[in-house]
Amino acid sequence: MAAPFVNIHTHSATGTGIELVNIDNLDSAPSATFASAGLHPWNVDKCDHQQALAAIETLCQNGNAAAIGEAGLDRAISTSISLQMSVLEQQLDIATRHHLPMIIHCVRAYSDFLQILRHESSVKMIFHGFNSNQTSANQLLQHGAMLSFGHNLLSNNKLQTTFKSIPNDCIFLETDTKDISINEIYNFAAELKSTSIDELKQIIFNNLTRIFGNRWETIG
Repeated sequence: MAAPFVNIHTHSATGTGIELVNIDNLDSAPSATFASAGLHPWNVDKCDHQQALAAIETLCQNGNAAAIGEAGLDRAISTSISLQMSVLEQQLDIATRHHLPMIIHCVRAYSDFLQILRHESSVKMIFHGFNSNQTSANQLLQHGAMLSFGHNLLSNNKLQTTFKSIPNDCIFLETDTKDISINEIYNFAAELKSTSIDELKQIIFNNLTRIFGNRWETIG
């Protein structure tokens, strides 16, 4: 039997394969059985972040979250990096205590994350929507990170070159918020990797089970 599609980060479930659905409202129980819960850096200064962190903790305790995120750092927004870092560190602590991976949002902050990765080895980090250069990719991979690719892969030639060079056991694919099917991203990615769709599905499914165990089928 062929492995299913895996969409490691989406905000809207479509029913195609296995989808890790981002919980956009932390105050309500997730509708998806395989979900991630986190405080996005864009929202840090728009809410009571301690209340949000408490909600994430509750979701984890209740078994409603398979990952923390999306969480991260964004140096393109006005929110102070010190506040973003404080909130991120608290989410890292939650991930550590509940033995969960993290879905990472990173904009212009790869050097910050390299410092974190050098000292944080217990939490597996999946950098979603990766759209940086080969050097950043190599540095993250050297510290055990996973990279997830989305719609930018279809149009960015440099990113395509980077993707082709990344070891198969370090990749995921995603749709995020885009109106694009995970099938289309897999089709394009398989061509770049010079492999079949079924083989790529098996590769990424193997990555899923290595990082999440059987959590994708037992959550909820």
